[in-house]
Formats: sequence, C-alpha cells, structure tokens
Amino acid sequence: MQMSTVQPVFKLELNHKVTPGVAVIAKYDGTHPCLTASAGYDKIIIHHPYGAVASGRTQRSQAHGEVSELNLSQAVVALAAGPLRPNTARDMLLIGSPTQILAYDVHENTDLFFREAPDGVNIIMTGSFGKYTDTLAIVGGNSSVHGLTWEGDELFWNVVGGKVCAMITFDFDKDGETELIIGSDDSYIRVLKNNQFIAELPETGPVTCLTLINEVRFAYGLANGTIGIYEEGIRLWRVKSKQNSISLQWSGETLVCCWANGRVDWREGSSGKVLRRVQMRANGAAMLLADYRSVGVADLVCVSSKGEVLGYPPYQENTSFSAASKKLPSDEDRLAITELLNKKQALLVELQHYEANAANASNADDVERPATAMPTNTRLQVIVLHAPEENGLQLAISTNNDTIVRAAMVLAEGIFETGETLARHPEPSRLRSILHVPLNPPRDIPVDVHIKALVGYPDSEQFHIFELTKQLPRFSMYTLASPNNISQRSSYVTFRITERVQRICIWFNQNFLLEDELELKPEDAKEFHVNLTCLRDMTSLSMDFEADGQVKIKTHDIRLAGDLIQSLAVFLNLSHLSSIASFPEAETKLREEMENASQIGEIRSRLAAETAERAQLITALLPAAQDAATYDYKEMLNRYKEVVMLNEELLTGCHVRRATQEQAVSSLKNLHTVLQQAARLRVGKFSKAAVAASRKAVRDNNVEALVKILQHGDS
Repeated sequence: MQMSTVQPVFKLELNHKVTPGVAVIAKYDGTHPCLTASAGYDKIIIHHPYGAVASGRTQRSQAHGEVSELNLSQAVVALAAGPLRPNTARDMLLIGSPTQILAYDVHENTDLFFREAPDGVNIIMTGSFGKYTDTLAIVGGNSSVHGLTWEGDELFWNVVGGKVCAMITFDFDKDGETELIIGSDDSYIRVLKNNQFIAELPETGPVTCLTLINEVRFAYGLANGTIGIYEEGIRLWRVKSKQNSISLQWSGETLVCCWANGRVDWREGSSGKVLRRVQMRANGAAMLLADYRSVGVADLVCVSSKGEVLGYPPYQENTSFSAASKKLPSDEDRLAITELLNKKQALLVELQHYEANAANASNADDVERPATAMPTNTRLQVIVLHAPEENGLQLAISTNNDTIVRAAMVLAEGIFETGETLARHPEPSRLRSILHVPLNPPRDIPVDVHIKALVGYPDSEQFHIFELTKQLPRFSMYTLASPNNISQRSSYVTFRITERVQRICIWFNQNFLLEDELELKPEDAKEFHVNLTCLRDMTSLSMDFEADGQVKIKTHDIRLAGDLIQSLAVFLNLSHLSSIASFPEAETKLREEMENASQIGEIRSRLAAETAERAQLITALLPAAQDAATYDYKEMLNRYKEVVMLNEELLTGCHVRRATQEQAVSSLKNLHTVLQQAARLRVGKFSKAAVAASRKAVRDNNVEALVKILQHGDS
C-alpha cells in the first residue's frame, strides 16, 4: 500500500469551517463549477475560482477573496443543486432547513420557490426516475419522501419507515427505467418505483451513504462503519471500520470512501481491497466528484471540516498519482511476496501441529489417548432450537464423539446488542461436547450465522478449528402452538389468493423455524391452518388458508401482518393484492396522532403570530429608545427595559416553538409509520392507491378517511 506517492493535483483553503455532509458542487452560470457548503448554523459559502457570483444576497468574504457568503435566517441542514428550471443548463441551489425548503437561483439572485416541510428535511437531491422525466427536487424527511417541481408543486409523496439519510437513482429491476433507492435509519435500503416500493434490502445499521457505480452495482455505507457493494440486488462484498463513512464515490474503477477522521481510501470494486490511502489534516466533511479544474476529467474533491480542499485525479491501474512516482510496480511485488511469506509461515506452523499429533498417536498405547490427537471422523453439528423460557432462540454446537467444544465465535448481523460477534468460552470445569449460544433476532429478516469452533479434548493443548454457516429463516422467532393456547384476537387481515395449499405449506417451511417440516395429510387437502407464538413477547399468531382461497391472519401486530403478506406475495409472485384489515390498536393510534398533529399545527400558527408581533414591537422600540437618549435618559431606560422584556419573551417563545416542532415531527413520524404499515397490507396498485389516498386524507385532516384506508386500502 502506497501512502506517500498519493499527491493531490490541486489544493486550496476556504478559511471557513465546513459542516460535515452539507456540501455540493454546482454550475450556477452553466459553465464554471463552484463549491458550495454550509459554514455554520445559518451561513453558506460559495467558492468561485473562475469569477465572482452575481451580487445580491451573497457578500464577498473577508477571509477569502474567492469565497462569497450567503446568510440565512434558518439553520442549513441540507444542500443540493441541479438544472431544476426547464430550458436552462444552469444549476439551481436547493437549501434545506429543519422545517423549510428554498430553491434559489444564484446567478439571477431570484427565488424559485419557498415551501414549508412539516416532516422536516434531512437530505435533498435533484434528478428524475421512472415516469417522472423532468428534473425534480427530491426531499427526504423524518418519515417520508416527496418530489417537487421547479415551481414547488408536489409531484409525488410516500411514507418511509425511518428517517431518510441517503438517496440515489438506479435501474434496480433492469427494465430501462430508473428507480429511487432510499437509505434510512431503520436499517433498510428501499427501492421506490413510480411511487411504489418494490424491494427492501435489510442492513445491520442506519444507511448513511449511497452512490451509483454502474448499471448493475451501487455502493452503500452504514453508521456502524460498514461499506459495501450490491450487484443486482445481492451484496457483493462488505468491510467494516471503526470510523463512520462521510461519503462514497466511484472514481477510476475504484470505490473511494471518505471517513469521519479524514482518511480517504481507494478500494477495488470487486473485492474491497485497499489500493490507496491518504489522510487529511482534519476530520472529513465531504467528498464530491466533479471536473473542478475544467480539464474534461472528473476529480475527487475532498473537503475537511476546517476548510481544506484537496483534488485527486481518477485512480488508474499500474500508474501512480504523481508523475514523479516510479516505484509502484516493485512495491506491489514486494507486498505480494510478503503476503506469500506470511502464508508460508502459517502453513509451516499448521504442518508442525499435524506432525506432533501423528508422532503422539504412534507412540501412545492403545488404552491411552494422546493429548493432541483428534479422531478423523470428528464432525461439528449445529442446530437452532426455540427457547421459550429465554424468549429467544438457542444455537446448539456439538460434536459427534467424546471431544469437547472448547470455545466458539458466532458472527451474525444485527442479532447481538454489543456488536455482530459473540464469543463463548466456558470454564475448564464446564467443558462439554455441546455448547449453547443464545440468539435473539430483533427483526423478522433472514440471517446468516457463521460459526467458528475450537474442538479437541479437555486436556488438549492444540485444537482444531471448524467453520460452519447456519441460516435463520425470516420468521424464526415464531414457534408452533396448540389452538388452546392461542388467545382470540379482534385484530386481523383477510385477503383472497388463487394458489394450491401445497405451495403455501412450502412457503411456511422455508420462512419459519421448524423441527420437522410440515406436511399436508392427506395429500389432497384443501385447507391449511397453523397457530404460532412469538418468542419476543409471547403474543399469538394464527394463519388460516381456506379451500376457497380466503386467507385470514390474526395478530395484534400490524407490522407483522404486513411482513407476512409481503413475503407471501414475493414467494407466490403476486403483482397485485387487496385486503381488508381490522386493527383497533392501530386505528386508535391513528386518531390520536392526527389529533395531536392538528392541535400542534394550531399552536404553531399562534406562536408564529405572537413572535411576529413581538418582533415588530422590538423594531419600533429600538429607534424610540435611541431618540430618547438625546433628551430623556429615564425614558431611554424604560424603552430599553421593554425591549429586554420582549426579547426574553421571544426567547421563551423560541424554546416553546422548538419543543412544539419536535412534538410535531414525532407525531408525523408515528402517523406515517401507521400509514406505511397500512400500505404494506396491500401489494401493487392497491398499495399505491392506499398511499395516494392517505396523502389526500392527511391534507384534508380527515381522520375517518384514514381509518377507512387502513381497513379497506383506499377511501
């Protein structure tokens, strides 16, 4: 690995601090690229190396001659740029604050639109996908995503299970139309096609970065330090770091990652192997891909939190970043030789262990067992069992003879609270031929469990390593129960399908953890009934598949009902499915959140009016106090006392408005969660219709329409 030979092709200092993750490069005049970033709470800086931007709101920075400042009255949390206005190649700047969105034409110094965002703003991007052929401003909020035209009109809206943290456009299903890929903090990557979710990819942490690679691959980054690549919906590889990734870019056939500590890695696209690495002098703030030198080649523009900007050209195989570097091939050969020597040493040590075992076995008596011997027929056996007394699962690792399992390391995604790995090593007095490891999957997703176990005898000094992989099905936390133990619940969802019950049984065997696969007896059976218990909270679940195709799922958990329907639809290849649902708890929550949102909206309007009134009074009192200073000192003090009192009231009102905004965001998120769960009870056009009807009902503040949508799918 070469670190000293990686030299930037340009450097510059902005002399401003940069907010991590809030930066963009745009061509406001249609020709020259400008670096734009957030430089604090409410300030935006624009670096224009090819000439000053148009005057107006921007002011020339005193700290840097090529930097202009744009001051706003709101906090800047997101930036994006693109040719939003039709019939123009100039980029428009999109500014996101916690509750508002501003589209600003920097070159003309005009506003395209200013719009409230009740669900908040976390990320903004410009682009088009699916049937939306015009360039849109796509806004990701705390629990929703929506697209706006250049005039600020809402073109689409949909609910998301968590806060939207990353978005890209990508042809996921290879039909010639791009889809919107959404990464959220609920550890899912979702695919939105024409305002309908067609796929969900579960991950092990909040998704913070997404970037396009080619027509079949895209890269992702998680908040836990994991980065990787998906190819046609299947994870190609992933690696994990102790640092968090700030940005991912594809440059010169390599995946480049900028980490929070300022490190920048160039990795092979096929394996994730590090090819190059540099370290900035400060923490990383952004990494963008743009032809900033206007030479016809896109460079990597790395920005640190202290305003240092470094530009790197695309990486090329067998060439170095600087013309002066001539030692790369020989250095790679040296690294390859070192790696081969390490492998040779490891193989020699392993060979010595085998020779020691063989020598001990030949010298030992028949009745005495050597301490390092291992029977050749030793096998490692793994089974996953339900553990109702522990409210979870139990992984049993055992051998087929009198050897013992000295220790085991279990690697699984998203199961263990302390990380992805759990090691079990009992005390010598408790060593047995079987070892138990508790498993508690918090979500209903399939999980691959990788096991590495040390096997030998209790007095062995050397142990053999066995490696196995066991897959947990999606609904592994549900165990079979008798009908007598199932409580009668009023919550249910019912729908009709035309499918043989034998295929339903196959789906059940593949997605649930069973000791023995279920078989229909007799073979010509037309019905299928099953009762289960959830090990997390010991609640009941029953599924009835009737001979006429009618299906009824009884559970109090609307999320679980949606997961079952989506899994069944994928297995049976169902394009469209309607359903009728009854979930009294969800309906009650829906009414409560709608009422809270309505009340909070009224409070916000009243607080805004009071704030505006006090601000006007302060504006009038300050000149009066200044005038009074020339003729009446006492009158001046009284005026300033009134200003101080009004200012304290403004501060109090500001805190109240902030608390109210947090309550509004929480209520909207809970409301959108219920609406998303209602949409997941349907498939295809029926799910899409439920989302569209929900948006209209929320706008009209129609609670009864929302309840009806939850029950029947549309209003």
